[in-house]
Amino acid sequence: MRKIGLLLGVFVLLFTELHAQEIKANVQVIAPSLQLTNKQILTTLQNSVQQFINSRKWTDDVFEAREKIEMSFFLEVKKISNASDFVGTLQVQSTRPVFGSNYKTTVFTFNDEDVAFAYREFEPLDYQENQNVNDLTSLLAFYVYMALGYDYDSFAELGGSTFYQKAQNIGGLMQGKPGWNQGDGKGQRNRFNLIDGVNNNRFLPARKLTYRYHRKGMDRMSDNPEQARSEITASIKSLEELFTLSPNNLITRVFFSTKWPEIIEIYKQAPVPEKNTILELLRKLDSQNSNRYEKIKA
Repeated sequence: MRKIGLLLGVFVLLFTELHAQEIKANVQVIAPSLQLTNKQILTTLQNSVQQFINSRKWTDDVFEAREKIEMSFFLEVKKISNASDFVGTLQVQSTRPVFGSNYKTTVFTFNDEDVAFAYREFEPLDYQENQNVNDLTSLLAFYVYMALGYDYDSFAELGGSTFYQKAQNIGGLMQGKPGWNQGDGKGQRNRFNLIDGVNNNRFLPARKLTYRYHRKGMDRMSDNPEQARSEITASIKSLEELFTLSPNNLITRVFFSTKWPEIIEIYKQAPVPEKNTILELLRKLDSQNSNRYEKIKA
């Protein structure tokens, strides 16, 4: 009987791991500029958001525990009015492991400076597809689907389309609410343009880059770093035509804001002619970070 119990326990553990949720999120909520009488509400909100994301099944696919997509959500609350109306900024990041190494590469980063939602302490966070039952959970679901889209794109060319469509559906439901409109945020950097970009065929080169950079480049770095760098260079070079047509498009900007630190480290190991080639390309496509890329020469 004891052996049967042990075997049953092992089976339950294996079943749980095989059907584990896809996201492993770390959430941090701060409000350094506010004098709060109830600071505990920030901790309660933080724990509720983390539990909501991590306990929900977001796809129909089976994920092993080691395959979970790691995400970070950094919410800075700038204002609370009527005890429940929150305004602030949200930084979102997702990573995935690189094959053959212990390294995790950042796949998606976005800084959302126009966040607004209502939250009452201890209220349950509910979410239903195809309807907005809660502004906060709709916002969180939007970024989970964006991260899933980028992650799936990194393993198969255009593999994340289903999740981008889900994110776009949320955007459609939220039209008219703060932070969800074309003119919100700073310049082009808002949710409207983010989801419009990844679903726009005009920007397909930027999506296809995600696959080539990660699957043909990063995932082969441990086996053949020279060939891996060559693929990464080719993937970045594939943006040249898009850059000519739309030099300030948000999807390209998101790629470089996510990847510039990693790109520097990758090419520090390259021979001088290869360094010169990539530097010329990066200065053209990502002039905002051109001074940073000079570290490649070190």
